[in-house]
Formats: sequence, structure tokens, C-alpha cells
Amino acid sequence: MNTTMTKPLYTAILGYLILSNCMACTPNVTEIGEEIDPSITPSSPTLVEAIKVENSWLGLFNAGDTTVKVKPDKDVLPEKPAKAPDLSKIQKEAGKFRLVSVGGALSAGFRDGGLYREGQLTAFPNLIARQMGISFVQSLFSEAEGNGTGYKTVAGTAGPLVKFNMVTNNLGVIQRNGETAYTDFGDKDKVELDQLAFPEIQKGLQFFRYPSDELKYYKYVDRAVSADIKAKYAKPTDWVNDQKADLFIFEFGMDDTYRIVARGAGGLAGGGQLPYYFTPEYELARSLAKKQHKGVILNVPEVLDFPYFNQITAEMVRKSGLNLFVGQDSYDPGLHRLIPTPTTEKVLKGELKPDVRGKVVLTTYDVISGNDFNSEQQMMSPKFYNTYFIGTAAKDTGWPVVDMYSLYKRIQAGGYVTDDRVAVNAAWPKGGNFFSADGVYPTAFGQAVIANEVIKTLNRHYGLDIPLLQTRFFLGK
Repeated sequence: MNTTMTKPLYTAILGYLILSNCMACTPNVTEIGEEIDPSITPSSPTLVEAIKVENSWLGLFNAGDTTVKVKPDKDVLPEKPAKAPDLSKIQKEAGKFRLVSVGGALSAGFRDGGLYREGQLTAFPNLIARQMGISFVQSLFSEAEGNGTGYKTVAGTAGPLVKFNMVTNNLGVIQRNGETAYTDFGDKDKVELDQLAFPEIQKGLQFFRYPSDELKYYKYVDRAVSADIKAKYAKPTDWVNDQKADLFIFEFGMDDTYRIVARGAGGLAGGGQLPYYFTPEYELARSLAKKQHKGVILNVPEVLDFPYFNQITAEMVRKSGLNLFVGQDSYDPGLHRLIPTPTTEKVLKGELKPDVRGKVVLTTYDVISGNDFNSEQQMMSPKFYNTYFIGTAAKDTGWPVVDMYSLYKRIQAGGYVTDDRVAVNAAWPKGGNFFSADGVYPTAFGQAVIANEVIKTLNRHYGLDIPLLQTRFFLGK
């Protein structure tokens, strides 16, 4: 046998087989292109970490990061009604109608711990405007930056506290001067906004920039409000008071209550805030009503009832086996309510060691107290605010009230069914349809439920016939 000829022959055959196999395993150019979605834009790890450090919504109880493709608008919203309703009873000028929404995170469409395009589109004021057949200008994040500030999805429920993944692609977040900021709304210098609801803003609307180190500026306001407006008006309340509209939607107080509850201390309706008829938001509503503007006011639900704040039970604390103290007081399950914080998570995990006295001492930021002398639970309830501000404001302005307090109570008690026969389920983090992943703000379906309650209130009070939404469309969105 001629070995000098055999080796090259074997080599050639082996090379052919290897090449054939590689070619068979390699996808063609079109297949490669199909595997890469050009609509998904990742964020730098540095930016993502900066967001988590600065943003308590997205920085706490994180299990990891995730990617979610931005939905096209057509998949988010239903078709508008074929025929617009007659709005002449509250319309100032034929052929024109302007709706202005003034409020906080709920009105802005904040959900899942963030503000993003899909949430903005399904915010209840926008849904109402669509049912009215009118335009409604919002400072929407662009489709390319449709995941907005970032938001979270539920990652695990094994406990002791719910864990989340942060959506990190296609964000509208940048780093500026060593801090994160939201990308500017592209038309902020060109259009008149109808959506004047901002997640960070306090109900008094006193500041374009908050005068403390903790909240140096309102990032949501900054991205939407032009420099000219800030130069023209000393305060947001002056800006709103100068708006010309046929109908105003007022929603205040829920963000303030959430912020205080999340810190474990203080109260929305503390006695130091009386008398309510001198509060800035009341004066704003009264001023607008004097100008013959129509309106509707949403009162405040019981934030302490929200599922996010009810994760920690007395039984879970008992099982920790720790000798807990709240300041100088021994922990009493009848008086003290632990809220989700990094410290309380360590309590439940058994990661905190007692001090030399055998005690584990919690701060007031970890606990809401209910003692008879300084009941934070009672102070944080919006009942007083709803009665003395909202009730008085409604009486003086002639504007109707949407009873959000009772609505949420009914939903969380079970048995609430929408007009199109969908059962509303407040279960969280799994199995429900009303609360979003953050356990505080509603889903798109929840926003549709609220929109219908507002529509029914408007129809009754002003004699309108605005059609209700089919809430079923929003399930799972």
C-alpha cells in the first residue's frame, strides 16, 4: 500500500467531512438576523446599578435583571368608540374640548414600580379621553425608550418577601452630573400638555424643584416641563391655575400617603395640617371652579391595606424567634406592624444577631405603630383628609367625588365585578388582576376599572353619556 498517497487522501476526506458538518450547523444569514431583535436596546451595567442605588422602587428586593420587548401601541389600547359622546353640557366652545388631569403617580400611569410608555397609555385619564373622543397630550416616553424609567416583574414568591427582576432594556434614563435623569420629552417646548400628573410631586404642588437634599428635584417634572414654563410660573400650582380647560380631573394624596407609609412614620392627616380649607390643592380647585371650570375629584384609598405593606405577618415575626424592640418598647404584634425594609427582611431570614442585652432593636423606619398615644396607623389613614379636604372641596366647587376609598375596600374584600362582568381580584403577587407587580399601583385592567368609575361619576353628575370601557380587553396587559 502506498502510504504517501493514503495520508493526503484521508486528510482531504476528513477535511470535507468537518467542513460539511460545520456548514450544516451554521445558520444562514437570514436565520442569524432573525435571532437578533434590533428593537431591543440594552442598558449599560453602570447605568442599571446607578438606577438601583437612587431609586427605591427598583433598588429593593431585586433578584436580577430581565429584558422585555416594548409593545406596539396597537397592542396596548382598544379601538376608540365609533361615535363620540355629546359633551355639550360641559363644553365651553363648540368644536373644542380640553381635558386636563392633575395628580400623582396613579393618574400618570405609574405601575410595576416605574413609569413607562405602556403604563402612560393605559393611565385612566387617557382611557377616559379616548372614550370621550378627544385628544389628550401626554409626555410619553418614545417607542425606542418605551420601558421608560425601568420597571419590575415578579421574580419569586418563596419569601420571606417578594423578589423582583428589573427591566433594563430600552430605557429613557441617562446619567447627568453624576446622577440619573430621565430623557426629555421631545415635544416639551412645542406642545401644551394635558397630562399634568407626575409621580414624585406632592399634593400641594408647591415646587418645581423640591427644596431638600433628599428630593433635590422632580425628575418626572423635569423631563416634561419646559424651561419657559418654570421661568414663567413660580410654582406648579400657578401653572395649573392658568390652564384653560373644559374639565379637570383632580387626584392627590395617594403618593404622599405611600411615601410616608414606606418610611414607617408620620401621617397624611396629622393635626398640624389643619385647617384643610387653607391647603394649596384646595385653593387651586376653588380657584379653577370660580373660573367656571368643571371638574371631578378622586379621594384617597387606604394605602395601608395595599398588599405590598401586608407581606409580613405577626406569625412570621414570631417564627423568627428574636427578642424584638421598637426603640425602647418591646415588640407587640397588636401595636406594631413591620413593613418591608432591608432590615425587616433580615429579621425574617434570621440574619440579625441580638445585641449584648439579647435584643434586636428596630427603628421607626421599619415599623408602623398603633399605640393609643401616637397611632401612626390612625394618622396615616386618609379618612380625615377625605372628609375635611375632599369633602369640603367638593362642596365649595360643586365637583363630584369618585370614592376611591370605598372602591378599593370593595375590591380588596372580594366580590367586585365590572360592568362587563369581569371579577376584580386583588390577590398579589400571583393570581390577581388589579394590583401591578409593585403591589401598590394598579395594572392596566385596574386603571380601566378606575376609569369606568370616573366615567360613571361624570355621567351621573353632569348628565353625560360617555361609554364605558370594556375592561376585559385589558386583562393580562
